[in-house]
Amino acid sequence: MTYGVVSGVERRLTHVEDWARRSADQQGLPAGGFIDHWIEGVVRPEEYTNLARLGVSVLVLFSYAGYVLRRQ
Repeated sequence: MTYGVVSGVERRLTHVEDWARRSADQQGLPAGGFIDHWIEGVVRPEEYTNLARLGVSVLVLFSYAGYVLRRQ
């Protein structure tokens, strides 16, 4: 599950982009939404999705651990 799905950010971005596309007389955003349309398979290949999620998770855990250690 991505940050955007958890926080609701993805949903707002999807609505804004879809509104802007329709206002410009273009086809609306595909059903997959903003992230699926612009990130999946565009910025990185789809077969690396789980690896990217793991990398972000590890980065967040190390950042949090560093924060906790510095606070002590």
